[in-house]
Amino acid sequence: MLPKIIGCEEFPKSEHGKLLIEDIENFINAQYHYNGKDVIDAFEAAATFTLFLDGKRVDPSTFGKYLSRSTVGKVLTAYKESKQHNKARPAGYNPNQLNEAPKKLITPEESWELMLRFIKEDGGLPFCAPYIGCYNYLVENKFIDPVRKTKATGFSANMVGPQRQAVEKYLEKNIINNSN
Repeated sequence: MLPKIIGCEEFPKSEHGKLLIEDIENFINAQYHYNGKDVIDAFEAAATFTLFLDGKRVDPSTFGKYLSRSTVGKVLTAYKESKQHNKARPAGYNPNQLNEAPKKLITPEESWELMLRFIKEDGGLPFCAPYIGCYNYLVENKFIDPVRKTKATGFSANMVGPQRQAVEKYLEKNIINNSN
């Protein structure tokens, strides 16, 4: 059956053919431990050129000769690698699985503490810091009055918005100038 799948000569119906079949059968059993269905699936995949070995498509062609250990080994090794590759992929991947772990967002108080650490390390206002969290901390603790918010994304508001400007003004007046 295998020779027909990949288009090579059938084994001769003689003692020599019987020895070839037994040799390949023993080779498959010793090296791969596959059942008949797996071997047929492997050869069908090779016949449709869907198997790859070392990044190259497996060509099961025997150029009209008998099936050999080399051809069987090449096909079954490629099949084995493809099965391992498929097992490594997550089955039924659900992007919502990433959202299952609870997220611990930085609190306004943690933002404020981080800002003070940045100022201490840098000696001035940091370019990128949790300004919105600091703004929320300052408003919650009534250090500054709320400012009118502009319509902007969280990132752009953190970079140029009035909340950032209010935080910078407070920091320059009460933290940076007082530490010098």
